[in-house]
Amino acid sequence: MKKVGFVLFSIFILSTNILSSESVDSLQTKYTPYLNPKYNYGFELNPGLILYALGEENVVISTGFSMYPKNRKTEIAIPLTYEYSKDGSWFGSYKYGQSVNLGLDYRHYLTGKIGGIYTSVGLRYNYAYLKVEDYYLQDNKTRIVNRLGIGFGAGYRIYSDDRLYWGIGVLIGGFYLGRGISDTRNISTIFTREESAFITIQLLKVGFAF
Repeated sequence: MKKVGFVLFSIFILSTNILSSESVDSLQTKYTPYLNPKYNYGFELNPGLILYALGEENVVISTGFSMYPKNRKTEIAIPLTYEYSKDGSWFGSYKYGQSVNLGLDYRHYLTGKIGGIYTSVGLRYNYAYLKVEDYYLQDNKTRIVNRLGIGFGAGYRIYSDDRLYWGIGVLIGGFYLGRGISDTRNISTIFTREESAFITIQLLKVGFAF
């Protein structure tokens, strides 16, 4: 009888430990797919785009920094993309070029938490130096771009309790302020609406919250 009581007591203690451990695990994972409130910042990078550009003998770095205000419903993101090509078709007909795209995005999550579906509005600044040299035709063309635009978009983001996050998103807009200096004659022209339209699609960018 004592042995049976000891076995029952041991089973009770073991089951209690299992339940307590499960409750701890549930507390640790209850935030997925939303951001854990103790994290206020995020850093993200697009490794797929880096590898793709290297395959084309170009350099492209797409990264970003995020801040999460205390209301836990919005995100302020600063995306940054740098592109460099010295011999290729990355910039179309221009064989050499450098481009910097800097943004400021405001994202509002419809779930009431950081995670899930969001809508966004963003500012975009673009600087580019593009050049083509044709030694046979002795025709050198240079184009300098310096412009500011705005866009609207939407997306979806998933956060894990391991601080990693991933999502998809799109931002559509146009550059409405800015000038371009074209060719070697340095003629300044205002960009037209057709020339200024842009679309940004986010697929492979992953982030780390801290």
